[in-house]
Amino acid sequence: MRPVALWLPYQVDDLKAATEFYTVRLGLSEVDRFDGGVVLRAADGAYVELATPGSPGPAPLAFELATDGEVEAAYTALRPRSDELVRGPGRYPRGHYGFEVRGPAGATVMIWSER
Repeated sequence: MRPVALWLPYQVDDLKAATEFYTVRLGLSEVDRFDGGVVLRAADGAYVELATPGSPGPAPLAFELATDGEVEAAYTALRPRSDELVRGPGRYPRGHYGFEVRGPAGATVMIWSER
């Protein structure tokens, strides 16, 4: 597996204050916004996703791959057990393709491609 990007999610109580901290004070740029959340670019291929409690997210720790075929290959190579599988390969509502598994210590990990 060769990820093209890493997405790090954080749940925050005050989205406005957190966004201001990361954008104004640390200089990250906002690249996307959704109901109850925001995505910030930390570096080429690295994103921080902030979301409020009760919002549709935040997304799990996510490794973005270049193509749907690479996602399928990663799924085949991983061979997740039924107790690890959170969501099987498929298309998400916003159009991207991927799957989710439970990693060590219960962390959910998403492997996905943009479209």
